[in-house]
Order: sequence, then structure tokens, then C-alpha cells
Amino acid sequence: MHAQPLLSENIQTARSHKAASSLGLKLSLLLILFFSVINQSQSSEQQSIESLIKNLGKGGYVLYMRHAASDRSQTDTDTADLSNCKTQRNLSAAGREQASAIGKAIKTLNIPIGTVTTSPYCRCVDTAQLAFGRGVKSDDLRFTISADEAKTKQLSNALQKLLSTIPEDGTNAVIVAHTGNLKEAAKVWPKPEGVLHIFKPLGNKGLGDKGFEHVGRIAPNQWPQQ
Repeated sequence: MHAQPLLSENIQTARSHKAASSLGLKLSLLLILFFSVINQSQSSEQQSIESLIKNLGKGGYVLYMRHAASDRSQTDTDTADLSNCKTQRNLSAAGREQASAIGKAIKTLNIPIGTVTTSPYCRCVDTAQLAFGRGVKSDDLRFTISADEAKTKQLSNALQKLLSTIPEDGTNAVIVAHTGNLKEAAKVWPKPEGVLHIFKPLGNKGLGDKGFEHVGRIAPNQWPQQ
């Protein structure tokens, strides 16, 4: 009398097990696909950085470096005299180590550095000195954040010219400056502090024309460990 309900119950149980097994298989496949995409993305990013470094070894690029990590407890209170570091936001201890480490990586990788031009702000001058051992200050790289519209446009045009200028044969030109400047000149927002954006200069084409191509970036923690 109970054979039919029992058979029906067994069939239902089997179906439940089959559905659970199918769901488990689908979840497993999704996880495999998910981690595969992550690994491919990481591999692609690493290959891109390796390719960038290889090309930098030949020279011919302009490297725009945002100053290294700064002490956020400090502020720029007086920008009239930028030789006075006491009235500015300066590099933190970690930022000084960061700048030195980036410079060491660049030297170890035999990336040839030619001219080094820096904003007159102390955090930029110090970054250039720690990373490259030198730097020529330029008022054309003053922080645009507090500039009026006319001054911002002037600074943007000046930076576009620097990004467009082909460096000396076999070298890369370096610019050490701020976020807003690059955002205005190239529509690129350089984050985090210490990031290096790489441009291929195409020669000056005239005011308002982009004579450069943005080809990639290397964050402070992406330099190969030597």
C-alpha cells in the first residue's frame, strides 16, 4: 500500500540531489572562471609593466612623476616663498623612503635618465633629489590647485610643451610635479603619490595640439623587486 508514495519520495530525493549536484558544479565552474580572469588580468598588467620598462631602457620617453608620499598633517600656508619648506606640506618619512626606492629601482633596471625638471615646491624638489640625485626647478610646474583660470591655462600649455618635447637620444626626461597639473594638461589624474606616468613625445605641434601619447603608468608598489 505504501510502495507508490515511497517510490515518489525516492524520485523526489534523487531529483533534489541531482539539482544540488548541478548547482555545486555550476558554482565550481564560476569560481574557476572568476580566478582565471583575475590571474589573466594580473598577468596582463605585469606584462604591460615589463614591456614599459623594456621600452624605457631604450630612452625616448617623458616620465611624469607625482611627488612621493607627503605628510598630510601639514598644509601649504605660504606659497610666496617656495624656498621655505617650513610653510609647506613636505614628504613624510615613508615618502622619502618611497622616492629613494623608486630611484634605486630605476637605476638597477638601467633606465637612462636625462633632464629632471621639478616643481619648486619642496616635496617635489626633495622627491627629485632622492630619486634622481638632481632636479632643475621650474615655475611652469607650480601647483595649479590655487591658480586662477588664466594662470591654470598658462601652466597647462607649458606642461603640454614639456610632455611633447623629445628628450636627448638614449635618455628619458623626467618631470616631478603635482596632480592638478597633469589633469589639466593631459586629462590624466596621477594617483597615488609616487606614481609615474609615461608619455611618448611626438614633437611640438603648436599650442593646443597634443604632441604626446600617454602609454602607461607604474605605481610605487609595481616596480620589480630587485
